[in-house]
Amino acid sequence: MEPIGIIVKRESSLAEEVALKVVKVLDSFNVKFLIEENVEYKSLSDYSKFNLQDYVPEKLIVIGGDGTLLRTLLKIQDKTPIIMGVRAGKRGFLLDVERYEVEERVKDFLHGRYKVIEYPRLSVYANNRKLYCILNDSVVISKMAKMVRLTVSIDGQTAMRIDGDGVVVSTTVGSTAYGLSAGGPIIDPRLNVILVVPLNPVQLHLRPIVIPGDSLIEISLTAQSNEAYLSLDGQIVEELRPGSTIAIGPCPISVRIARFRWWENFYEKLYTRVLTYW
Repeated sequence: MEPIGIIVKRESSLAEEVALKVVKVLDSFNVKFLIEENVEYKSLSDYSKFNLQDYVPEKLIVIGGDGTLLRTLLKIQDKTPIIMGVRAGKRGFLLDVERYEVEERVKDFLHGRYKVIEYPRLSVYANNRKLYCILNDSVVISKMAKMVRLTVSIDGQTAMRIDGDGVVVSTTVGSTAYGLSAGGPIIDPRLNVILVVPLNPVQLHLRPIVIPGDSLIEISLTAQSNEAYLSLDGQIVEELRPGSTIAIGPCPISVRIARFRWWENFYEKLYTRVLTYW
């Protein structure tokens, strides 16, 4: 059996505690495992390490929050491991295993008692240069709080002209992230669609729109626009100048997540982790 990779959120005593529980279960079943080398906990320092850039195990256990998972996915662009996500943070909407049940879920993960759910990603290009496939959202946002001027086209047809703070393009999964806070709708995760949300437009008639998941979105900064940033899953930032172009479309490689209670708890999780978030 190939070793299981373990990725742990840094500088979190809770994540460290959960990781030790995971390690104990794996040890009890004599399952080989590797700890991602960036971890800095003394309690995990004696275990064998691995680097995601060089080697991606067939199964990963990610312990932390949404950012931990998103950073992991940005490192494994062309790989499709099965990922078990363990929540060790305040929100962790994308990671559905709670720390109180982690021992039982690890056992389920080892014995195949889960459902693999595939989540589509979006490929992002800037000025004809491929950047990354993203799971949550791609955001064009103003730099130094100065207004940007954007043209947004969908499948070759102009859909919006935005004078404002920018635009969010998100997957269904990402609809509960930046798009939601900007006034976009929550989208049922069983749908494969793309959400386009203008950010504080001067044109008050502009509203979020939901489009098919296989659409091609093209965003261009006009020559009269101020500079902007392009943020990918809230982890990677690129600078954009007037005249820059961004293209966003389907990514051929999806993300595979192990779900143990697929679907039955989505709206409960939505309420407890997002709608009552503080």
